[in-house]
Amino acid sequence: MASIYEEFGYIIASLKRKIMLISAVIIAGFCVSYPLLDPLIVKIKEDLLPEGVKLIYIYPVEVIMVKVKISFFIGMMFGTPIVCYYVYKTLKVRFGIRNPMKKTHLIMLLCSAISLFLLGVSYSYFLMLPLVLKYLYMDALAAGAIATYSIHDFIFFVVILTLILGISFELPIVLVFLVHSGLVQIDTLKEYRRYIIVAMFVLAAIFTPPDVVSQLMVAFPLIICYEIGIIVASIIAKRQSVKHPLRA
Repeated sequence: MASIYEEFGYIIASLKRKIMLISAVIIAGFCVSYPLLDPLIVKIKEDLLPEGVKLIYIYPVEVIMVKVKISFFIGMMFGTPIVCYYVYKTLKVRFGIRNPMKKTHLIMLLCSAISLFLLGVSYSYFLMLPLVLKYLYMDALAAGAIATYSIHDFIFFVVILTLILGISFELPIVLVFLVHSGLVQIDTLKEYRRYIIVAMFVLAAIFTPPDVVSQLMVAFPLIICYEIGIIVASIIAKRQSVKHPLRA
């Protein structure tokens, strides 16, 4: 059996043949999103900056740098579905996936992924961030601090945390895909549930400020998404066992 490094190298080699297409999509995402960031920054400031906090810039190119970083991440997000698609095609041939997805299923999966991403973004922007930012601000005031936020740090923090939550809400889609393709058994997901939940709390601690409130508000939705993914994947696994009893 080939080592994991050989398999990884095989995937990279297949992606290199599509590097021009992937790069073009990333650059297009960058170019489209960059001009739209000025009103986005103003909107974030109006919606999320706690009352009484001053937003400042420290060095001359700070605003440009945050816009470049955010545009790059948005471009990467545009390119990610294409990368995932070609990785799937490579794995389907390489490992002989037993239940290859039809194009209609892939379209449904893509629509579900977009819906869950928007749900995660909405949760972060309209629920989690207002509470977390206000909590952190009040905590700083209680310590006698005067709040002045760097525009780079504040905007980048809001956007990246929102994107992370949006991506995290894709977990049910990932689980459904793995089970449907036969790459992971539903029993395995259930068996390692407790370890994955611990890992979610660790990831929440890494990607959020060092306070319990924000960590819980990130970890709990991930756990809910994982449980939803297991439920949906279980239904799909049962349907597959009915259609293909010899494969179950």
